[in-house]
Amino acid sequence: MLLRVISIVHQNLINLSSDSQIIGRGLFCSCYLHPEDNSICIKLPTAHKKARKRQKADEAYYQKLHQNKADLASISDYLGSCQTTLGSGQLYQYIKDSNGKTSKTLNHYLSNYSKTTEELCSHLAKLGRYLLENHILVSDLHGNNIVFQHLSKNSKKLMIVDGIGDRVIFTALNYFNSIKEGKIIRRWNRFIRRLQNDHPSASLPKEKLYLGGEAFINTKTTNPAR
Repeated sequence: MLLRVISIVHQNLINLSSDSQIIGRGLFCSCYLHPEDNSICIKLPTAHKKARKRQKADEAYYQKLHQNKADLASISDYLGSCQTTLGSGQLYQYIKDSNGKTSKTLNHYLSNYSKTTEELCSHLAKLGRYLLENHILVSDLHGNNIVFQHLSKNSKKLMIVDGIGDRVIFTALNYFNSIKEGKIIRRWNRFIRRLQNDHPSASLPKEKLYLGGEAFINTKTTNPAR
């Protein structure tokens, strides 16, 4: 993967046009499917005045994750920068289902099913604990930034595709794991409350999905994480 990505980063302009396949649009970026590799997507900043700044912040945070050899199994990985005919962009892992289609968002499943399945709640709980175990900060936890990837009938997982990082001025405090853990817990619990308010018919059990309240156990070591 690394050699392939390096070749993509250093190749000539990637040809994108306004009618290229667009995966999604947001306030700060538009996401395109790479025209030559359907396992990669390209994020281009919008005209928003903060878009470029966020792009640089995202790159810096992912570089830290890579340097620390963090477990990135549940987030769309950053693969490098690129130049396109529509401007400079970022290369990311494209999260899709086994049928090749874009994995649908968490909000899609919560909005289109009258009752949330126990399976989806289990995956939500796993995702929260994954973030806490690996000290991964997410600045924008939102149901549209998380997709439910179906790799096979018995292999599914929630993946975060946007919003990774921390939008604060004083990032030096993030060197302390206890501070990061506190942020992760507070943001996750706010996220679950927002999901409950936005999708009341989904029957999300907060007692199973909230982080904190009980000693967090690191499943990798079976010892308390703090």
